Amino acid sequence: MEYVRLPLEGGANARDFGGYPTEDNKVTKFHVFVRSSRLTDLTDKDNEFLKEYGITDIIDLRGKSLIQSNFVSDDNINRKYFNFHYIPLSTNKIENYIKENEYVDEEEFNFGIGYTYLLDNKVKIKEIFDVIANANGGVLFHCTAGKDRTGVISALILGLCNVERKDIIANYEVTHTYMSDSEFMNEYTLNMQISKPQFMDTFIQYILDIYGSFENYLLSCNISKDNLEKIKNKLCD
Repeated sequence: MEYVRLPLEGGANARDFGGYPTEDNKVTKFHVFVRSSRLTDLTDKDNEFLKEYGITDIIDLRGKSLIQSNFVSDDNINRKYFNFHYIPLSTNKIENYIKENEYVDEEEFNFGIGYTYLLDNKVKIKEIFDVIANANGGVLFHCTAGKDRTGVISALILGLCNVERKDIIANYEVTHTYMSDSEFMNEYTLNMQISKPQFMDTFIQYILDIYGSFENYLLSCNISKDNLEKIKNKLCD
């Protein structure tokens, strides 16, 4: 069965990448990549569901720092079912950006600028994409809310596969809707909760301006062309 948002009891923001048209007349497949918020509240039923859904690998993008102040190391993941990869994605530059901007006027705040700083961590980006390319089945990756680090990795995957810009933005912005009633989100300032289209649009434009394409950026991370082709072939018909 195919889902856009997966019906998990303990995961409000788990979403499949399937069903997007691409600019080269393909359609993204279901059961390949899933983005999610934290997995702290997964139930046994959820673990069974993800296994049956085809997930074989889980990547945790969180880190034990400001950007991940509520890091939880004992997520309810059945390690017998999944290959688990802890690949924290952050930079000092984005953490400083958050400190300086989390309380600024909402109209002046553009987290898309902060997202561009994550692109500097090319070692971790390569590690993440190498895992994605070589997984034997579906890959679920997540951070805390499934918005920022998860949003950056999602945009890079969708952009690599020539998904239209407006769909990459739409894929990002729905997080606020799904996470708005989650209690732990109240720990964050409003600036850190929202997922405005403007944020992702800024991030995309930066990649295009500096690198010319998503693929060029990923190649600059020393990800092999073979692995990028594997990811494209996994996701697109």
